[in-house]
Amino acid sequence: MNKILVRTSFAAVGGLLALGMGATAFAADPSPGPGWGGNATVTPTLTASTPPLPDTVKADLTFSRDEERMARDLYAAIADLYDGALPFAHITTSEQRHFDAVGLLLDRYGLADPAEGKASGVYADADIQAMYDGWLARAKASLTEAYQVGIELEHRDIADLDDVAANALPADVARVFGNLLDGSQRHLKSFTSAAEGTYEPGGADPQAGAGPSGQPESGNGFGGRGGQQQNGRGPGLCINR
Repeated sequence: MNKILVRTSFAAVGGLLALGMGATAFAADPSPGPGWGGNATVTPTLTASTPPLPDTVKADLTFSRDEERMARDLYAAIADLYDGALPFAHITTSEQRHFDAVGLLLDRYGLADPAEGKASGVYADADIQAMYDGWLARAKASLTEAYQVGIELEHRDIADLDDVAANALPADVARVFGNLLDGSQRHLKSFTSAAEGTYEPGGADPQAGAGPSGQPESGNGFGGRGGQQQNGRGPGLCINR
């Protein structure tokens, strides 16, 4: 590959991952902005200048990819069960962006994708599969119970991310995991307020449906491993552990 093109590709990826937790809506997620286009493909390239990852970090990224997809699939299934109930429908979109962000890192570091070829609700990790099956069965009992499932899932995500944060991480990985933690904390507040009957659509989950500049996503997603959206909700949209 031409060296100029390689540098250009990394400049684009670096700019994407450099998005921090700003004041604008959904600034917490390194998702594509309006300028990326509907079907643009972004495939980060692993080069000699990309530092190798410790095995523990590789395992964290692989687990997070499946865990984010599980959250997305579970919330989408619950939203379908209860006629698009909020905040599940909104947070499904946020989880897709979290899933995409982890996929971008898998591509960058040349790691295998555990979501490759897997249908919605099917996971490579046995523990994640058991969580999905158990939580979905409970959510079918009632919407009230479904809110409790959301609360438990986000508590689990936060605990996992706190464990990851205790390790030494490359700057780009630390930034994405930090963004995922911020998202899980916001989601927890949304589900808690829904369980208490105080949830306000549009206010309690400021991440939902917006890009890093606060403008709505196109819904077409972007390339690389971010484009594995399922359940007929668009080719690539979800990111949060």
